[in-house]
Amino acid sequence: MASNSKDDLLAELSKGDAMHGWGAMLSIGRDRFNQLLQDRFVEAFATQDFIVPFSGEYYADNNTEKVVFANIMFGPPQVSFRAASGRSAQVKLSMELIAGRCSMIAEYPGEPAFLRRSHVLQPGMGFRFEVTVDLQVVRSRNADKGQLVIDWSTVSDPVCNLAVTPSAESTMGAYLLRQLGPQLRNWTLPVVTIEFHFGYNAVSVVDFTVVAQKAPEGGGSGSSPADDGAVVLLMQLRGALKWGYAPAGWLYLLPSSGAGKGNYGASLLVSKAWAPMMAKLATDVLSQVVLPQKHEIAMSEDHEQHDTILFGDITPGEDARILRPALSSLGASRDKLFTLTGTAPSEWSVRNLTYPRACGDMVAGRYTASAIDKFANDSQVVVVTAKLTESPDSEVRTALVVESSEALAISPRVVLWNKGDPALTLTASDGEGISWALEDGTTDGFEAIPEDPRSVRYTPSAKDEKEPVELLRIKVSRGADSGYATVVMIKYSMMLQLEPFHVSQMPPSGTQDFALLDYKADSWMLFGKGTLKDGVYTAPGAEPGGPGEVSVVVGVAYGLGGLAVIEHGRNSVQQMATQQERWKALNRFEVLRNNSNRNKVLANGLQQVGIDVLIETNSFEGANGTVWDPVSDQELSTLQLLYEDGSPVYVLPAGADGLDPDELPEEAADQKWAVTKRRNVRYDYFPVSAVQAEQDSLLAPIDARRTVTFFVNALEAEVRKFKAKFQDHNNGWHYSDLKEGAPGVLELQGVQVSPPNIDDYKFEPKRVYTHDGSNHSNGDFFNYWHYTTDYWVLRAPGLEFVRARLAYASMMKWESELIDETYCSYTGFAFIPRRDPDSVSPPSGITYGAELELLVHEEKVKFEGLDYGFKNHESVSTGTLLLSLDRVPNLKYWVDTEHTEYRKVLDRPLLVTLTDNYGNAHHLRITFKGGVDSRNQLVLEGQ
Repeated sequence: MASNSKDDLLAELSKGDAMHGWGAMLSIGRDRFNQLLQDRFVEAFATQDFIVPFSGEYYADNNTEKVVFANIMFGPPQVSFRAASGRSAQVKLSMELIAGRCSMIAEYPGEPAFLRRSHVLQPGMGFRFEVTVDLQVVRSRNADKGQLVIDWSTVSDPVCNLAVTPSAESTMGAYLLRQLGPQLRNWTLPVVTIEFHFGYNAVSVVDFTVVAQKAPEGGGSGSSPADDGAVVLLMQLRGALKWGYAPAGWLYLLPSSGAGKGNYGASLLVSKAWAPMMAKLATDVLSQVVLPQKHEIAMSEDHEQHDTILFGDITPGEDARILRPALSSLGASRDKLFTLTGTAPSEWSVRNLTYPRACGDMVAGRYTASAIDKFANDSQVVVVTAKLTESPDSEVRTALVVESSEALAISPRVVLWNKGDPALTLTASDGEGISWALEDGTTDGFEAIPEDPRSVRYTPSAKDEKEPVELLRIKVSRGADSGYATVVMIKYSMMLQLEPFHVSQMPPSGTQDFALLDYKADSWMLFGKGTLKDGVYTAPGAEPGGPGEVSVVVGVAYGLGGLAVIEHGRNSVQQMATQQERWKALNRFEVLRNNSNRNKVLANGLQQVGIDVLIETNSFEGANGTVWDPVSDQELSTLQLLYEDGSPVYVLPAGADGLDPDELPEEAADQKWAVTKRRNVRYDYFPVSAVQAEQDSLLAPIDARRTVTFFVNALEAEVRKFKAKFQDHNNGWHYSDLKEGAPGVLELQGVQVSPPNIDDYKFEPKRVYTHDGSNHSNGDFFNYWHYTTDYWVLRAPGLEFVRARLAYASMMKWESELIDETYCSYTGFAFIPRRDPDSVSPPSGITYGAELELLVHEEKVKFEGLDYGFKNHESVSTGTLLLSLDRVPNLKYWVDTEHTEYRKVLDRPLLVTLTDNYGNAHHLRITFKGGVDSRNQLVLEGQ
């Protein structure tokens, strides 16, 4: 099946069972899965939950090379299936180095140190940190769901292709993993969530596991066909008695969609036993799947072979609010239009991740990057935020922009090359429509690399053999955009040490003293722009020619030389210092009530109470006058909520509904309070009076103030005090309780949950359908009808039920236990849950338990009377549970076989746990009324 055609796949599926014991298999293609990963990665910047840029250095190649990183920023995780076996969830995962600098310095014993190469990183250059890692399904009993995440504990085989040789790639990868390890362990990106509590019919997913599958040879498509493949969710459906298994080989279920459009983005294979009970295009199964930002899996076609397969794609849901582009790069002063699906946002904002004031302007969704003289670094990361509504609890959407001093760039920006060395590989930040040449237009020595359109091989050639050093300035062009790099060609050995041997950012008009380490220089030589006198170098006063411009200083003593490389910057020392200068002192560091009247939270682990941490900086006098510089996102990423004694409050993992004592990790088993930055909209706050809060007095402009809202859960009815701390740009820690005279400590009270009483509920029937019979004058509304349907509605005045968890979803009861009995009653239910904000709208109608659906499809029963729609134009009200009770005369009696357990389930009472809008659980039991005519009515009891 190298062609990966749909016809070939359908032919294979027609040969027989392809399920290997599973109820369904959901396949998601690489490009779609990576887009979901990127969306999760970018949206986490709204809560400062990102991998912090880092700087550091290490030694490689037996301590002969020093690698120096500065302000390295990683892009979103992306997976590759090129090594996937199909029997495990192991994938290759990479993160591009999208911003920062890297220098590689040779330091051989007894020889002078010198710069080998210098990189200024941008998105699109393709320099990646890559590891082998497992995907993992994390199950939550409290939330009754499973989440597909990256299992960072399984990371192995780190490499980084910024290094030059395979050995150096492994060394660099190991170093980066050591730097990232502590952050990765606490970094959760739930990519796919399946809500188990939402589905109870036969095709509802009750559990799943995952395998990674490589596309067949020659059958890949998308952005990188060689890396293509699928994440396959192996689903256990309700009613199945056992899990499936992993065979030696799977069919690849994402064939070509034809007409050169690549492979399908998603597919669903459903077992022959369950397919007849599935809704059209599997909307019931797929509505359990929650994807980032309300994306949904939409099937467009189905094919019934032996099993049934559906093909489709992942698309934005009808009410999705998606900000695009999610990740982009811009040259200085360039602009880009951001679009938000749906209605316009209530507010746009932009901020530099590290230097808050060093960012451009946003007007009506169009962002204009900083002018070059406003840059704090060669490249800088800006967060774009769109607030969806005016509400204080409004959702936001975020995007990232990497601003660079040039729209098109080359890496390495500077490289030293000795005559006789191998050809150089140069890489541009974009490979579309580019051309390579020397600055004078010469194209000799350039060789295209067909498999990588961004890169070129270049073999330098000398123009003047007499000069010891020659500078070859390389230009890559695309229309009006161009980028530059410089090859420093060394023709004679440099045996002396010149200090400093590398100046990474020389500003216009800047000066630098150079000196040979062990000798007094007899003479000096300068290659490139600027002036040099007695070892003192002065840069040109104006911009020296753009990025990649290099000058080289050579000091000579006793006929031997020492060399230094100068990289020219485009901003003056004063300009850089102005943008990089940060706040000096705090005006305020306070821990406040999110609502001035609310400091209580029910001790049920689900309800939240909000805490606002307000950090306001003081002004300082900068080069251009008074400056108000706020705390940065990078600083806020270190913000922690503490108990009064200084110990940290347990942080809920991403995707957790609340604090469940049965799901705490061993090291946090005794925790009674927890915190998250994510509002759980399923549950309302503790009710308080609507007294207007006092107006907060402004001690500083609003631009100098940052407020972070934490949401706290409790499991104990006690009073606790909380404070906060964060780490500033100088690595110093600040504590809210040390700010004299400020409200730096906040008291919260956990409130005991009162157990509900059975009298608190209303459980009443409403007749919605009758057929074939009549009401009797004696008041019997049941026995003189062959068909009746009653809707029993359960409500609790003053409360709304927001989640329903049923042990089983249907009951049934025959008139008698005679083998030829056909008069029977059965139940279904309808409920509208408060779901995850990313969820798609669930299908409406009556849900029946899997066991009932499977029973009525048995050959000996063949009952077709299950009605999934609401009768008589009725519907279920939000906050209530509706149970349908149908009485029919034609449902044949059933006795379980050794292969079925339908009656074992359907003869039991319904055990229901309803969670109300304040997070309290209501454990209830619903059964048929006892005595004569017991199948006619229902009874509500406590468990």
